[in-house]
Amino acid sequence: MGIGVLLKAGFAVGVTLILIASVGESAPANSWSGSTRSQSPSAKRQKTGHKVMEPAFENAGQTAGIEVWRIEDFKPVAYPKNQYGKFYSGDSYIVLSTKINKKGEKSWDIHFWLGSQTSQDEAGAAAILSVQLDEQLGGGPVEHRELENHESQLFLSYFKSGVRYLQGGVSSGFHHVDRNAFETRLFQVKGARNIRVKQVVPNISSMNKGDCFILDTGNNIYIYVGTKAKRVEKLKATAAANQIRDQDHSGKSKVVIVDEFSPQSDFDDYFNALGGGSREEVPEESAGGDDQQFETNEERIVTLYRVSDASGKLQVTPVGQRPLEASLLDENDCFILDTGDSNIFVWIGKKGTNQEKQQAMGKADAFLVEHKHPKWTNVQRIVQGAEPVAFTQYFRTWQGTGELRHRLVRSASSDWEPRLYHMYKKTPGSKFIIEEVHNFNQEDLNVDDVLFMDVGRQIFIWIGNNADEEEKGESGEVVQSYLQKHGREDVAIVTIHQGEENEEFQSYFAEWNPNFWDDHSPNVRHLIKNFEED
Repeated sequence: MGIGVLLKAGFAVGVTLILIASVGESAPANSWSGSTRSQSPSAKRQKTGHKVMEPAFENAGQTAGIEVWRIEDFKPVAYPKNQYGKFYSGDSYIVLSTKINKKGEKSWDIHFWLGSQTSQDEAGAAAILSVQLDEQLGGGPVEHRELENHESQLFLSYFKSGVRYLQGGVSSGFHHVDRNAFETRLFQVKGARNIRVKQVVPNISSMNKGDCFILDTGNNIYIYVGTKAKRVEKLKATAAANQIRDQDHSGKSKVVIVDEFSPQSDFDDYFNALGGGSREEVPEESAGGDDQQFETNEERIVTLYRVSDASGKLQVTPVGQRPLEASLLDENDCFILDTGDSNIFVWIGKKGTNQEKQQAMGKADAFLVEHKHPKWTNVQRIVQGAEPVAFTQYFRTWQGTGELRHRLVRSASSDWEPRLYHMYKKTPGSKFIIEEVHNFNQEDLNVDDVLFMDVGRQIFIWIGNNADEEEKGESGEVVQSYLQKHGREDVAIVTIHQGEENEEFQSYFAEWNPNFWDDHSPNVRHLIKNFEED
């Protein structure tokens, strides 16, 4: 597949038309991978001397971690590592995540990120180059489209200090910030775990009592903590402010926290720098919450659709609803899996026609419109033989590559990947928000939170000692709904309170410290002091 074919298809911001290369090497006939994405296609291509299409991608995907490229003049340019997490609204980026398991097998996720002000040409280049990178890695990576302010939780999890949006882009020539000739900037910190740091109008009307805000004046960086913001949000805002200081001011700006423990003089300095206002004038907590969470009063059912051109033109036809069987997937076609929330998958069979492969993602966008999903719905393109657990969990049984027989997806197995979820309410009485915690460790078990871990044959509900009473009381119902959605009503649910974790629960973490929560209430001012002295 050539670039010329891709360019003829066109590309519009917010509408994805990704043309997929042949994946004939992806997997043996009639077998689909379970939780482990195979590296065999990449290995085969490397052995045969597969040509690297872009010099910037020459060594991509060979070591664990993330790599970022910004699109400049329609070419991928390696982004400085010390700038990771900083995105300009006028630009497009490609982010590659590489994982290597204990057997040395690699798996990849490719994300192309589109700023809200990026040009159609740059967005199209990002999509084309993502396909090229995918082909270079053997056609096995999962591809994700990411739109500014609506990124997937997986994408956000790569940037521990948050994703930050800045105005402008590479074409504007904006590169270095002069602290002595600086225009004041106000950032809103959104998210309970994986945060977004969005630049807003520097005015008190942009603020609210439920979030944290960062006011960057050049020499001073203020962290304003809303009176209803949670402790973990305060910690995340502190990390984000430290990153702004280090990325934009070479570590020379002073970070000041303005919260309930601050003297009135700190509040006066903050609002003077903002241009007016007082803490009493800060608007109430927004009732809308994060629009990342797509809420609907209509209950949606997990449904699998076939995308086929057997009749002479492409058609999308429903073939099954939950509980789904893997036998519904046909290696000669493409399929769309609508999970009923803010995610859809486009599955590519290894024997699908070129037209089906080329038009599958475009059809997915038409599908979003027809089924009244928001245009920013997360769309993932996966190929036969490289399906992640996020996809296979919707099927009652699944036969992975190398497995002799189909197995129950919910059954315990050596390749089951435990998944941790944070469930919370932004405001009392509101709907529960469920966010997956990717690449989790013990530090993700926050004392203020309620989480649940899916290990296949059972679900653990973990309750922090300072968790909200409403969240604790309704957590069981949330988990039951989660299991019903996946046709797993018979899976056992075990509730564990902080400090009472059994050995099995602990075993799902890379490391476990029984004394972790002893005096584990970090003083954010001390954290800032440590950063300043380093």
